[in-house]
Amino acid sequence: MGRRLVVAIGIVLALAPAIPEAVGRPRVPDPVAVPLRVCLDPGHGGLSTGAMGTAGIYEKHVTLALARKVQALLQGEPGVSVVMTREDDADLDLPSRPIRAGALGADIFVSLHGNASPAVEARGIETFYLGAASDPGADEVSRRENAEAVTPEPLADDPAVAAILSDLRRNGNLSESALLAEAIHNRLSAACSDTPSRKVRQGNFAVLRRASMPAVVVEVGFLTHPVEGLRLVQPAYQDRLAAAIRDGILAFARRTAPERAALVR
Repeated sequence: MGRRLVVAIGIVLALAPAIPEAVGRPRVPDPVAVPLRVCLDPGHGGLSTGAMGTAGIYEKHVTLALARKVQALLQGEPGVSVVMTREDDADLDLPSRPIRAGALGADIFVSLHGNASPAVEARGIETFYLGAASDPGADEVSRRENAEAVTPEPLADDPAVAAILSDLRRNGNLSESALLAEAIHNRLSAACSDTPSRKVRQGNFAVLRRASMPAVVVEVGFLTHPVEGLRLVQPAYQDRLAAAIRDGILAFARRTAPERAALVR
């Protein structure tokens, strides 16, 4: 009799519907279970050398080394895949970079750069997303990075870019670009607390104009600063930067997991 009762109870439990984790509360997807494809864009390349640092090393080499480190870290994260706009010292014009990211199915676009200034004392980390320059300093950075672009005009005088911004606002990419910039910048600032934070700002970057996904430019420091320029070429410091960028991307992934899950559905 006792054995029959145990069997009967087992059958009832097996047939009973599962009890939801939290009644009336939608389950937030695990970010690991929601695929995220990251496109890393090492700034410059080929004939576009970028800034020359105090260590005598070009920006294009620093950004490629850093991108490879970020790539290696992200590839160890379940559910995350990484593509690169360039894998070597190749020429690649600015508009084609985000277009390539879209063709590769990237969910986010992160363009890595080293900063430069004629003012030797200039230093610090700053992160940008597309928009009218927040201040003269942001305008100066975007003009320098746009030097190889075909149309480096100010955003306010460029109707085509104004239309792009309008479209980005409608589909939510602009607000998500701001979230991505904040997530990466906050982790970089925490990891490099001895380096000034030049904050998250908007800038008219040609490399961001044709991005069909959340997109940012990360200026990891000034290659022209006598101390910071030397640190930026040191593998140990690049490891610290790469880990912070990875952590920022994963923080963004966690925050946007429900939206990405809805897109998948």
